[in-house]
Amino acid sequence: MNVTTMEPLAVVDGYLGAMAARDTAGARSYLADADFEYISPIANFHSADAFTENMGGATAILHDVVVVHRFAADGVACHVLDVTVNMTGYQTRRVVQLAQVRDGRIIRLEVIFDASELNRMIGAGAES
Repeated sequence: MNVTTMEPLAVVDGYLGAMAARDTAGARSYLADADFEYISPIANFHSADAFTENMGGATAILHDVVVVHRFAADGVACHVLDVTVNMTGYQTRRVVQLAQVRDGRIIRLEVIFDASELNRMIGAGAES
């Protein structure tokens, strides 16, 4: 199926599949070339290329992504995910991702999760 005709859930499922496979070029193909925005507790980007360039850190620690629930309405896909990362051992965290899709591409990603443990680790590392 041509990506421009895909429904929002299919677009975001494709993006998540590419991320889980650590395929940043594949993930980038689902993101809008202009007017892209990414928002999370730890980073914000206004360029799909800049976001993709910085994915390396996330994909390096990513172990698994399990979709717990997903639904879409009015061009917005919501995925509730269990994301397992390997930072100081394997840890699974619940993450909510809202993705706005227009013309078969993701124009906005908002990722919601508790970043307090990550912030503590980064802070502890900065003090060393």
